[in-house]
Amino acid sequence: MNTSFSNNIRDGHRGNTEIDLGDRRVLTVLTRKLNSSLVTSASVSLVEGGFKRFVMGFGGDGDFSKTLLASKPKRVTEKVVREQHTQALTQIEDLKLQVEMHYDALEKRKVAAHA
Repeated sequence: MNTSFSNNIRDGHRGNTEIDLGDRRVLTVLTRKLNSSLVTSASVSLVEGGFKRFVMGFGGDGDFSKTLLASKPKRVTEKVVREQHTQALTQIEDLKLQVEMHYDALEKRKVAAHA
């Protein structure tokens, strides 16, 4: 698990954690300001040739993606971002189970569609 925090003019304060799930999959937990909220989301990407590939889908298709936390702090400071990001990371084991269930169900649908 690799976690980093950054701040720049364009994106403001951000927290980012990447977890190698094996089989070329990476779980990314990202905390950032989005509109007027501070949002922490999780998504899984496939790493190919040094690049991450994320497939959007509907109705359970596509790669895993989920909003973990959303808040509306008065100001998005480094402290607030760190606190929310750390809080989200306490859910990692449950999140990994959800990811596994997502891809198991996706594989079952693919097999059923080709049967």
